[in-house]
Amino acid sequence: MMNKDAKIINVGIADIKIGKSPSILRTTLGSCIGVVLYHPEQKIGAISHIMLAKDPIGKDKLKNPGKYGETALPNLIEMLEKEGCKSGYSARIFGGASMFKNITSNFLQNIGENNISIVREFLSERRIPIIVEDVGGHEGRTISVFLDDGRILLKKAGIEKYLYRVK
Repeated sequence: MMNKDAKIINVGIADIKIGKSPSILRTTLGSCIGVVLYHPEQKIGAISHIMLAKDPIGKDKLKNPGKYGETALPNLIEMLEKEGCKSGYSARIFGGASMFKNITSNFLQNIGENNISIVREFLSERRIPIIVEDVGGHEGRTISVFLDDGRILLKKAGIEKYLYRVK
């Protein structure tokens, strides 16, 4: 179900990308969290691939603003606003898995949970609805966001499924 004119835009770790229909945004997540914002009328979407909720030292977030939720999320909103999407978009969140369950480090064990918390808090404060989510657990996942209609192809644990809720 891919438009032959669709360009795939890969979103790496600590990266933020924006695209327009008929493009497809794609990223792979483990404990990182992917925040998708989509505007159904303008058919514009963006993904922020957040590695950590906050900069633990406080010095890296200026060099790597996409790496931390505290800086990536405002940048994600700013990018959409520059494209004329001041409101009317909704969120989908994915990832935040507990990928380090066999390691006895509180920091590593809580990365996913901390990422989920900061994203939910940020979106709630700005009254941006989360309409689809697949977070937590112990498996990584790959998401593809089809910007022609906002559907998501979620691949997790060898299973693929489409998520269609647009608004």
